Amino acid sequence: MANMAPTVVSSIDPLIRRRRTAVFISSDTRLLQDPSVTSEASLSFASKSESPDLGLIPPPMARQPSSYRQTVIRAGDEVEFFSGELDRHLTDLRGTTEEKRAQVFQLVDSYHAYSRKRADRLRERQPAKLTLRENEMDIDDNETDHLAVNLDEEYRKAQEEAQTWDLLRRMLPLEYAQDETSQLKQHTEPSLQSRNQWWNDFMLSDSLAREQKVVLEWLQSSASQGPPVDDVVSHLQESAERGDILAHGWLHTRTKIKLQKSVNGYQGSLDPRAFGFAESHLSSNTLVTQLDPDAITRQARKLETQDDFFERAIWLGCFEMLRRGCSMAEIREWCSVRTELWRAASLAPLPLANPEDEDQPDFDPRSLVLWRRMCFSTARDGGTSDYDRAVYGLLAGDIASVEKVCETWDDLLFAHYNALLRTRFDSYLVKHGGDEAARVAQQFPAFNAVLHHGDPHSVGKRLVTLLETDLRTSNEATRPFKALQGAILAHELGRYLTNQGLVLAKHANQRSKSNLIPPVDLQVPDDLTHPKYFNLSDHNSLRVLSHVLIIFTTLNRLSETRIVSNVHQEAMENIIAAYISFLRLANLEEMIPLYCSKLHGQRVYEALSRNLIHILDNGARRVQISIMNRLGISVSEFVKRQPEVFLSDLHDLLQPCEAKGKFKVLEDGPATLKYGRIVKPDFFGDDEAEEFDQEEGHIICSLEWLMLTDDLFVEICTYVIRAYKYFLKRTRLRAARALSQRVPGREIIRRKTGVLVGGEGDDGSIEWFAEFAASELPEELLALYTGDKEAVITQVRNIWELECLVKALDSMETLSSLAGLAREDSTNSRELWQHTNKEVRAAKACMQPVLKGWLLETIRPDPDFQALREAYIPETVLALVSSLHFAGATLSRDYLLECMELAAVVAEKASAVSQEFVKSGRMKELVEAFASCSKALAIFASEQKAISKETKKIREHGWSRELWSVKPQ
Repeated sequence: MANMAPTVVSSIDPLIRRRRTAVFISSDTRLLQDPSVTSEASLSFASKSESPDLGLIPPPMARQPSSYRQTVIRAGDEVEFFSGELDRHLTDLRGTTEEKRAQVFQLVDSYHAYSRKRADRLRERQPAKLTLRENEMDIDDNETDHLAVNLDEEYRKAQEEAQTWDLLRRMLPLEYAQDETSQLKQHTEPSLQSRNQWWNDFMLSDSLAREQKVVLEWLQSSASQGPPVDDVVSHLQESAERGDILAHGWLHTRTKIKLQKSVNGYQGSLDPRAFGFAESHLSSNTLVTQLDPDAITRQARKLETQDDFFERAIWLGCFEMLRRGCSMAEIREWCSVRTELWRAASLAPLPLANPEDEDQPDFDPRSLVLWRRMCFSTARDGGTSDYDRAVYGLLAGDIASVEKVCETWDDLLFAHYNALLRTRFDSYLVKHGGDEAARVAQQFPAFNAVLHHGDPHSVGKRLVTLLETDLRTSNEATRPFKALQGAILAHELGRYLTNQGLVLAKHANQRSKSNLIPPVDLQVPDDLTHPKYFNLSDHNSLRVLSHVLIIFTTLNRLSETRIVSNVHQEAMENIIAAYISFLRLANLEEMIPLYCSKLHGQRVYEALSRNLIHILDNGARRVQISIMNRLGISVSEFVKRQPEVFLSDLHDLLQPCEAKGKFKVLEDGPATLKYGRIVKPDFFGDDEAEEFDQEEGHIICSLEWLMLTDDLFVEICTYVIRAYKYFLKRTRLRAARALSQRVPGREIIRRKTGVLVGGEGDDGSIEWFAEFAASELPEELLALYTGDKEAVITQVRNIWELECLVKALDSMETLSSLAGLAREDSTNSRELWQHTNKEVRAAKACMQPVLKGWLLETIRPDPDFQALREAYIPETVLALVSSLHFAGATLSRDYLLECMELAAVVAEKASAVSQEFVKSGRMKELVEAFASCSKALAIFASEQKAISKETKKIREHGWSRELWSVKPQ
């Protein structure tokens, strides 16, 4: 027999129960598309985890162990940097309002510096051929491999992100600065000031000009991140066919003129009107005869084709330097290398990006007023190519001449803002520069961009709309980052973020309602399907948007006059909710509380609940709790809210009792002599796949979180009872068993009240309730129930009774498996019968509360309790009778005697159990079950009369086997 034991035990273990810790599986590809979606089949919970660690001392701070399988979602270093800077600057804002606002601006500066460096690193990895202007950097999928395309796309997005942070760091201080009193000087007569002094006075007097200057500086800075000017003009330089020679002007035209002179013996300058010139000029009568800068326009003649390319290259270079805000020294140096210093002398850029650039002392406003009009005349009626007309158009503040060479969204925006700012400065000089300046302005025309655009306060919005409809820029203008930049320029960042939140909600709720990003009760604009909004799968952009929103919200909070409605705030916060979900999927749980703290109201705790529920290790949970405490998040509110979130998702209070009339654990058919009526094996579920629903696992995990705090006794009791009721009403026995094992009533009492019931190794005992009821309860605990000790005991009793039912059913399921083994194997190993004896004793003990007023005592009437009584008492009692029958036939006849004692208990006049059998119409089944036991007892007693002995238990109960022995006739 001893040799057989290992074989028998190995066959018993798999059938009894497998103990596994819970594991989340998140390999569903839908998670990558929609952070709010979790696969229905992606989550597995075991029915039992290890005993909950309820210690008070948290482990050292460390990265929490991931509860997810490895996914393809990866988070770059920028995710950690942004969260670290956000924590450092905004977690604990202190000081005056201005000091707090300065901390926010410092955060924006740090984000810009980081994103700028990141974009620069990516630019260094770009293929050498990507050195043209931005519009020529589009990669054709047919001409490059997939890796290059991805690299280019990554660089483009990084560049746009850096530009966005640069724009914010320039615009936000203007938009959120305290009201400034205009410091306009009183110019009674023209004063002797330098050009910079005139400019600074103008800036102080005009807030709109300050904003336009900031935008221009941003556009210049963005352009300066492009390829070098020499690379921009290289394609024209190559067409000039002059190798590496940059100097010496029009080489090909000069050579031809010299050749003409040498052939015809001319001295001095050639006169195109001279007799025979047309026939003798090497078959060309359109080439210039002189090499001064004005020869082309004066003579209305052309250059050699190569020199025409060279001319255009130089003017393009000049345009690019003005576009980039280069200083006069840089422009002069670039022209000097090409021996074209006269061009630098003709450029007079305003001190936009270079306030310390060369100044003009004793500046006469009339000179600039006149110069602007001369440039305008050249831009409209002069010049030799679009490039030189565009250069003079920039200097004149013209739009039409500049637009001809504009190829990008940034270029066109620059043309308009340049015209607006130069027009405003010109108007200032005309107004305060004296009569002579006004006379010059009247004498010569100039383009008035302010009048052209209309209301100066809404010009940004109109420009952004214009660029979205312009065929040249519509595709670029509707790219998400450009749309975001446009919203900043148009002072509609709040509207854009609201719409972005609505777009995310629309995507998240396409297939089914999302709990993480729920629908918003807000009118959805018609253009929300537009590509200018980011989608849920663009995690990197969600990072940018989330931090923009946090900064925007923080600044609004510091400004008492900027109030956002709750519904708009809710829509905007969908952005942060989506980013938090990304952090969860990327296994960055330690960052989640930081971003949840930036939400408002109950959404803080709901987001925490849904995104931290997968953490199963109590040490990791305590790390999260310590982070919440540091961030000022109420841990008590969080752990209270979490069970409510997941129970409410399932509408547990409205759930009907599905188990009523459907809960069956007994096989159909009559009872057998040896085994009684057969109990279904594995009626809890298939042990080979011991899982239960994701929602049920969430409920249990939320209660484990609730166990980690010292107080909240009423809440833990309330939610545990609600969880048991939900599981039992739906016959989710595996979930109920897991709850009894992972959140046992004994540990609730010990952890929440300090009453030490039960021994350290007495986890399976049900005696703890009697100890608790007999204990002197703490005053703080009684105060929660207005001093009513009976109310405390009653609520704990309900937990104990529900737990006992589940444990009783668990033991009876194990007994059914053991009975099946006994029927299949006649070896009768000792281990099998020892295990059978242990389980039948556990079932008997746990059934005692069920047989004595189960769920009849409550603090307030509860119809669910009565429904559970009707659903479970008849079937459970019948299963107990069958279990005792099996034990009496295989272990000891005393169990058959106990079954007869049970019949007497049920038959008592005031028995609540018999009432449930009568209600369910199953009294006949009960009588037949007891009759089968009595028959077995009678037969077995007669067979073993000679060898039977009276046990101590028989004597104590006054039982006698003689009464059941059948004497032969």
